[in-house]
Amino acid sequence: MAPNFAPSVGQEALKKSYERIFSTIKLDIQFTIDEIVVMDDNWAFARTTAEGTKYWIEKGTQESHHNQEIFVCRKDEEEWKIARYCFSSMKRL
Repeated sequence: MAPNFAPSVGQEALKKSYERIFSTIKLDIQFTIDEIVVMDDNWAFARTTAEGTKYWIEKGTQESHHNQEIFVCRKDEEEWKIARYCFSSMKRL
């Protein structure tokens, strides 16, 4: 659920989204886990921030990268999986 894009739903759509993203940018970022909440045996969420540098491959330019993210996780066959993910920029204007 990236800003200005429709959500990617399903494995194939998610794969295409990440292929598009990583064909245009390279990231050198550090994640900080701000909060993890386990709501019950099957659902949890994590709130994170990411900071670093975004490199635009085709342009040969770079810019600072500041995002906040939320990961909604669901337990599937005893393993935690990302069920939903969204982010928004925290870049100062």
